[in-house]
Amino acid sequence: MKNKILITLSFLFFLSIHADENKIKQKIEKILPSGAEIESIQPSKFPGIYKVFYGDLQPIYVSSDGSYFIYGDMFEITPNKILNLTDKEISSKRKELISGLDSSKLISFPSDNEIYAVTVFTDVECGYCRKLHKKIEEYNNLGISINYAAFPRSGIGTNAFTKMVGAWCSNNPQKAITSLKKGNNPNLDFCDTQPVSKHYAVGQKIGITGTPAIITSDGNLLPGYIPPDQLLELLKS
Repeated sequence: MKNKILITLSFLFFLSIHADENKIKQKIEKILPSGAEIESIQPSKFPGIYKVFYGDLQPIYVSSDGSYFIYGDMFEITPNKILNLTDKEISSKRKELISGLDSSKLISFPSDNEIYAVTVFTDVECGYCRKLHKKIEEYNNLGISINYAAFPRSGIGTNAFTKMVGAWCSNNPQKAITSLKKGNNPNLDFCDTQPVSKHYAVGQKIGITGTPAIITSDGNLLPGYIPPDQLLELLKS
C-alpha cells in the first residue's frame, strides 16, 4: 500500500512539473529573440522557479505559470557562504560545450607530469597569445597541459583565419602554430576537415570576446594572459 502511494505521488509530481513546463514554454517562446529556441526547462533550487536555457549560457528564471521572469544571478545562502548558482550553471554549460570539441582537433602541448589541463582559445596574430606561447615550457614544467582551440578574433575568412586553418591542417600542427606565433609565414596545408570554424563558433557561444581565453576543466573562464605561476595558483584554488 505504501509503495502504491509513493508511486501515485511521484506520478502526480511528474504531471505537475510537465504542466508547468508547457505553460512556461508557451509564454516564453513569445518573448525570445528571433531565431532563439528553448533548449531545456528545469526546476531550479528556488521552489516554484524554473530555469530556462535558450541558446545563451545564462538561463532565465521563470515562475511556474510563465508570467514572470528574471534575467540575472540567483544566489543560495549556505551556513558558510553565499553561492552564485547562476555562475555554476554558466560554468557547467561552458564545460559541456568544451567537452563537445574533438580533443584530437586541438593543438596540444601536454605536460609530462600533468596535474591540470586547460583549453586556451588563441589567435596567431594576438600579442598576448604569443606571450603565452613563449611560456609553454614553463606551464608544462608546472604540470599544466595547454590545449589550443582556434579563435581568429577578426572572424571567419580573414587572414588570421586562413593562417589558423593552415596550422590546424598541417602535418605538424605544433610546429606550424609555433612558427606563426613567432611572426613567420611558413608554407601551410589546407583541408576540408578544418576545425577552426567550429572552434570559433563554440568560442562565441561560451562568451569569448578576446584572446587568449583560458577554460579550466570545470568550465571556468579566465580571460587574458596569465603567467604560469599565477595560473597554477588559480587552478589550485
